Amino acid sequence: MRRVPALDIAVLTSSAQGVELAAALARMTEVRSVTVVTTGLLSQRLGPLDKARRLHRDDGLPGLVRAVVRRLFHPSRAGKREELASVVSRACPGVTHIHCDDLHAPSSIARLRELAPDLGVVFATYPLRAEVFTIPRLGCLNLHLGRAPEFRGSSPGFYELLEGVPEVGVTIHRVIAGLDAGPILLQEVFPLDLAPSEDPISYLRNYQAEILMPNGIRMMARAVERMALGTAEEHWQPTGRRPRRRASHRLKQELRRRVAGRR
Repeated sequence: MRRVPALDIAVLTSSAQGVELAAALARMTEVRSVTVVTTGLLSQRLGPLDKARRLHRDDGLPGLVRAVVRRLFHPSRAGKREELASVVSRACPGVTHIHCDDLHAPSSIARLRELAPDLGVVFATYPLRAEVFTIPRLGCLNLHLGRAPEFRGSSPGFYELLEGVPEVGVTIHRVIAGLDAGPILLQEVFPLDLAPSEDPISYLRNYQAEILMPNGIRMMARAVERMALGTAEEHWQPTGRRPRRRASHRLKQELRRRVAGRR
């Protein structure tokens, strides 16, 4: 029986769900080692005024007020780095974990090169530059919770529900310079309730956690297996689609209005 080469994988993420993905990959026979490389989102490096503007755009005045209240009454709340370290220790005991505030910093690039991973797996990071995604010998694969190219970018399921599209895709693609624009290895679609009885934002949050993410983890494991076997096939995406922006408070209110009209 032919022996399948085992891969050394670096998982790059800013999300606890990305740590769950790393834990699943670490259990695969085709994976020799996993290193979890956590980072913060670009928004976490904004100044106070820019953060307030971002919060107001995304969640409106009520969201901004809630954030201020949380800051006032929970000033010692753990930072993103400490939160992710705790998640890694629980979900991936024994797995190496490093944190990089900025993956593009020279010190971070040096650390990634020292790891010399065979493959990079990416979930929920900011767009990566070539000096990062070309470090792994086999490049990097991204888990995107959307059907590419139609729903590249942010806010999984949001624009599908807004536009009345009755399914949401999950896409495994190679990382290139364009956001969610690389060649596709795997893609599947899952049904979406266009008139959920609950608040549509809450519905989408649960839908991502219960449908999109578990299937995305399964699909990424299959893609990694094919990379190890040398049987992965890639297909370039059509060009011309612009990535979707993070859903604003105004669009969230419009979504609630449209869903109410469908009930």
